[in-house]
Amino acid sequence: MLYHKKQENHWQSISDLMTGLMIIFLFICLGFVYQLNQVKQKYNMERIEIYDDLNKEFKPEEMAKWGARIDENTLTVSFIEPSIFFANDSAVVNYNFQQILNDFFPRYINVLKRHSDSIVEVRIEGNASREWRGDPNSKEAYYFNMKLSQDRAFNVLQHVYGIQAVANDRPWLQEKLRANGASYSKANEDSAASRCVEFSIRRNAERDLEELVKDFARDEVERQKGVE
Repeated sequence: MLYHKKQENHWQSISDLMTGLMIIFLFICLGFVYQLNQVKQKYNMERIEIYDDLNKEFKPEEMAKWGARIDENTLTVSFIEPSIFFANDSAVVNYNFQQILNDFFPRYINVLKRHSDSIVEVRIEGNASREWRGDPNSKEAYYFNMKLSQDRAFNVLQHVYGIQAVANDRPWLQEKLRANGASYSKANEDSAASRCVEFSIRRNAERDLEELVKDFARDEVERQKGVE
């Protein structure tokens, strides 16, 4: 009888411990959800403000003339008119595109600097088509198009950084501006249109969201170790 009573007390203690842990975990989850909603709300408010400012600065008819568009969800500005970017297998920025960048980029930076505290990175991304003399899925094709897309991004960066109208902004650009190549990861059936350039931003809210998820995952791992 005494043995059974001790056994019951043992299992009751374990049950109480598990209940306590579940309550703690519940509060952690509620805290995570609250923080997540706060970051998401901040993210969306900033996105709307930046999108509105970009649309005020760049009118639809102007964007259409440039062969450009602004993605409302990602805030990415894509130049999608292939005839003004790069020739096939070339990283040389066409003259027409240089003229567009001379007009676009200083105004683009002026808009972004109004939201400077929210912006971690301004990214220029170069892209390539899947055109290749042999197998477009080969290692050689991937390497070639990766270098080509990186060269395109760098050449665009080099051009916009040298625009006299942004001379006073260069310290800010050195901190924020990056160039990346995406090879043909975004290529579509239109080979010419795949030779595009995109300007995008990474914001504090995105970074905060990533850190929040990482912290929660790390805390959960530690909690699981404690249970074991």
